[in-house]
Amino acid sequence: MNMMNRYKHSCVLCCASLLLCCFAAKAHSQTSPLVLAVDFEKSNEGVYQASEVAADWPNLSWQNLADRAGIIDSHEAEFNKVLKISYPHGSVGPSQGGGQFLQALVPAKELWLSYQVKFAENFDFRLGGKLPGLTSGGAKYSGGTIPKLGQGWSARYMWRKNGEAIIYLYHMKMPGSWGEDLALEGARFKPGQWHTLVQHIRVNEMNKADGVLEVWVDGKKRLSRSDIEYRGQPQALIDSFYFSTFHGGNTPDWAPKQDTTAYFDNFIISTAPLIQ
Repeated sequence: MNMMNRYKHSCVLCCASLLLCCFAAKAHSQTSPLVLAVDFEKSNEGVYQASEVAADWPNLSWQNLADRAGIIDSHEAEFNKVLKISYPHGSVGPSQGGGQFLQALVPAKELWLSYQVKFAENFDFRLGGKLPGLTSGGAKYSGGTIPKLGQGWSARYMWRKNGEAIIYLYHMKMPGSWGEDLALEGARFKPGQWHTLVQHIRVNEMNKADGVLEVWVDGKKRLSRSDIEYRGQPQALIDSFYFSTFHGGNTPDWAPKQDTTAYFDNFIISTAPLIQ
């Protein structure tokens, strides 16, 4: 790692540590904004067992990790244990590579999500793949299912070719039959480097296109929208966190050409800002 990358890496880790310390302290108050914090420190190294997943994510709706998820010692003082996800050679979609689970949330109009991700040095981005995000309606509004009546939505991240980072948004006014790509102003995932992703969503008022979507990558704001019509029905609040990662797309040209891995840590969901 060169000096510039070491500097950026240190800055990202410092920012993440401050966030965790801040919210750990606030969690002791009766008015804590903290909804959920998961850092895998209580899990055993090895396969991420179903019982451990359920313990870390207490309102788990379902899980499908298929032994491709494990807890490892990162040998990095700032991270300790992290979640390792495997993407086998030739895998496309969550049934073949990566993994998914759904954490139910108390429905809210506004939430913040932060987590960290690192792609292995040999990571093959190919044409793209999915990364976790906040949703309404669980996993329903993905995979080509369009919420035409505004009864739900999903806001996962994606990596595209060469590690380009985007938001992959399903919403009632989406222009195509698949999720809409929202650019993150030149943000790019670099193999071997930890990245901190912060997502802020506030759903629109009924019959108004005033929903908010903001994204920061490594402390820099990369997307700011306040004109999104997430919902056309009252129930389409933020009600789930969708851990979803795999290569695809759904055709072989999305598949990695070798086995590869990514690492995740320090998931935080909050009703209060996670970055200034």
